[in-house]
Amino acid sequence: MSKKFQLKNGMKVLFLESHKSPVVSVQMWVKTGSADEKRNEEGISHFIEHLVFKGTRKYGVGEIAATVEGSGGELNAYTSFDQTVFYVTISKQFSDVALDVISEMMGFPTFDPKEIDNEREVVIEEIKRGQDSPGRHASQLLFTNVFKKSPYGIPVIGYDKVVRKVSAKKIREFYQCRYVPSNMFLVVAGDFESKEMTKKVEEMFGSFAPFKLKKVARTKEPAQKSIRIKVEQAKFEQTTGYLTWRIPNVKNKDIAALEVLSAILGQGDSSRLMQSLRIREPLTNSVGSFSYSMQEDGLFAVSFNLEKENLAKALTKITPELIRLIEEPPTAAEMQKAITNFASHEVYSMETVDNIARKAGSNEFYYGDHDYYKKYMKQIYALKPEDIQKVAKKYFKPDTFGLSLMTNMEKKEAEGILKSFAKDLKKALSTVKVSREKQKFSAKKFNINTGAIKHSPETQKIVLSSGATLLIREQKDTPYVAMKAAFMGGVRVEKENQNGLTELFSRNWLSGSQNFSEDDINLKVDEMAAGLGAFGGRNSVGLSMDYLSPFEDRMLEIYADSLLAPQFPDSILEREKVVIKNQIKSRNDNPAQICVLNFMKEIFKGHPYSRDLVGSEESIAAISSKELKDYYKKVVHAKNLTFCVVGDVHTDKWVKSLEEITKELPRGEKISNNFPVGPLTESKKLFHELKKEQSHIIVGYRGLTLKDSDRFTLEIIQSVLSGQGGRLFLELRDKNSLAYSVSPMHMEGIEGGYFGGYIGCSPEKAEKAISMLKAEFQKLADTKLGEEELTRAQRYLIGRHDIELQRKSTVCNAIIFDDIYGLDYRDSLEVAEKYFAVTPEDIQKLAQKIFSQPTIISLVGPTDVK
Repeated sequence: MSKKFQLKNGMKVLFLESHKSPVVSVQMWVKTGSADEKRNEEGISHFIEHLVFKGTRKYGVGEIAATVEGSGGELNAYTSFDQTVFYVTISKQFSDVALDVISEMMGFPTFDPKEIDNEREVVIEEIKRGQDSPGRHASQLLFTNVFKKSPYGIPVIGYDKVVRKVSAKKIREFYQCRYVPSNMFLVVAGDFESKEMTKKVEEMFGSFAPFKLKKVARTKEPAQKSIRIKVEQAKFEQTTGYLTWRIPNVKNKDIAALEVLSAILGQGDSSRLMQSLRIREPLTNSVGSFSYSMQEDGLFAVSFNLEKENLAKALTKITPELIRLIEEPPTAAEMQKAITNFASHEVYSMETVDNIARKAGSNEFYYGDHDYYKKYMKQIYALKPEDIQKVAKKYFKPDTFGLSLMTNMEKKEAEGILKSFAKDLKKALSTVKVSREKQKFSAKKFNINTGAIKHSPETQKIVLSSGATLLIREQKDTPYVAMKAAFMGGVRVEKENQNGLTELFSRNWLSGSQNFSEDDINLKVDEMAAGLGAFGGRNSVGLSMDYLSPFEDRMLEIYADSLLAPQFPDSILEREKVVIKNQIKSRNDNPAQICVLNFMKEIFKGHPYSRDLVGSEESIAAISSKELKDYYKKVVHAKNLTFCVVGDVHTDKWVKSLEEITKELPRGEKISNNFPVGPLTESKKLFHELKKEQSHIIVGYRGLTLKDSDRFTLEIIQSVLSGQGGRLFLELRDKNSLAYSVSPMHMEGIEGGYFGGYIGCSPEKAEKAISMLKAEFQKLADTKLGEEELTRAQRYLIGRHDIELQRKSTVCNAIIFDDIYGLDYRDSLEVAEKYFAVTPEDIQKLAQKIFSQPTIISLVGPTDVK
């Protein structure tokens, strides 16, 4: 049920009732983004997004987050080119809190000059973090190459010189002329009654001052009249590039066809680019395509990430795929696969209230119709193969494309390769002949009931006659199913010289089975808009599946064959070895990951948990297909297997199916091995030099095991420190502006665990950051927690838990891993009593125990500290 109305001050309001979960999402969509900024304002929209959290007429610094999180909610915001969005997701009993904080932030921010100055440093840290990110760096290069005049060519986050200098007066003026009621709309989705909610919205948002909206004329991007090539030599290990064409704005009639074209060309493992440049030959680490539609003109892009020595060959493989789309229309099967995936988005988006609100908000923003999806799907269903061919011919022009490349190869060499490719592509596109042959095609409509059903699901535990365990939870609120099979194993069953075996095994498990080749699996799964994947970690390995319930029988057929009869062909093993080796070589592009690896090696020295899950180039090279098959035989026994199925299912049917499947497995025994964790006798600081903008730091201690009776107390400690209202955010970010990213971190394992804190900051702030992390941990040991802060931490955990449990995959993971690790499978679903039982004395006692131990500090960055 939906309702749309307008307040007297001009603000539009949209209600979307959904009663499947007792959760509400409140979102404010502001019709202003970075593209509405003028010269010397670059980044002000994003800066304001930060600043409205820093104080209002009613709330001081940190109080907004503390209030929301203390009510079990989560809050955040994001800025894009076209809009800025603020949102709170919370239990329905605290929906008034969500309305109150959003109304305060949007209508009554204080913009205190002192807090503005504090937050400048935080945003500068965020900019530096982006400069260390190869993905963000390459993305900014892409937009600056496509948009020379349009504000879309300017980073949303802006420039540090503007952030450093923009005045409080300028910020307030921008806010008052853009954050006006007529330029905002409120979306409320979830479990509420519209009549009651209308009164609350009128009361809390009706008093917003109706400031006059200052209309902004965006600079239009002139037509691109030549090929553009832009190469940036960067210090990142991997090469990332984009081939682009301009496309019209989001409302253009060709957008639906361009979206389908993009899906056929480069989305999913069975797509044309993925098959040509990753599956058949690993020329790229990743490749894809996307159609990016915005308020003004957008772009169509082919993206690729690869090793620099593969650049020339990979580019030559892209050209034939583009030409084929123009020469001949796509097949009926490709059309139907793409259309099924678009239609399935409706079902998947119904799983959480924030997704419901986000989808409706986006449609309302761009089309003025929150239900536009239905009209869009009519356009999708009406498409014919020749429509895809037509837009390929229309937009893939031979002399107006762009090439952007971020690489550490010599700039002249890279430019030479791109120029040669551009010349060949231009010739191919100029001479391509279009087939007039028409394919017979009529899209099969995808009619699935998405109406939410409110009910109280229960989990059953069933031991099958084979010895395998089934945990099943009929949850029919949406026609979606999450399923997992997990075996004890993981790194724990690797020999010391087999480091990376679990990772390589999981990457090859779906490389083909007795009845389905790898291509068959990829194609069939994509055709059903489903997901099928293998996983492997420190303690376990398994197969996951998610699908829409009408496809259950077809998905289960593929799943069963993959579970019982994987083939592990040598050719695919060698391909995946190449990709893993590339991943290992590019480690320096991810300093935070290096920081974690070094920490794990020291905190768990001598234990399997200390190993790098991905392995080394030498250990990966030595692994054979025989070792993958031996690993499979070692872990895949019925008594070592637990299934979990959550969603729109029938228990009797699943019991019957899994009885048939598991009788084919050896009975075996559950794997049980033990690796004592040696004592830590002294504190250590590890330093890894890496020339980056930021230093990455972990300060950590030995933690708890999975079965430790204090683990719920430790989660309360984590909650006290985490979130925007937590101590680390408040002290290190809000008050001291040390970082954009700071958070506690923990892991509980079978024999041991860790607890600590992570921060990414400028190198000159590293010493203070380490000192402050230690100080915040010590405070918990020295001073008993107050009741108010304890209640906030408890409610925050319980609220986040309830919000996360909207997702069936989250429920599935919680149940199955509790069970295979020997815990009660209900433990992770029934947490409220356990959290509320924790006392201030419990917290102080555990903090004293953990934080009195030796400290392990891992630092990765350009300079060490004393």
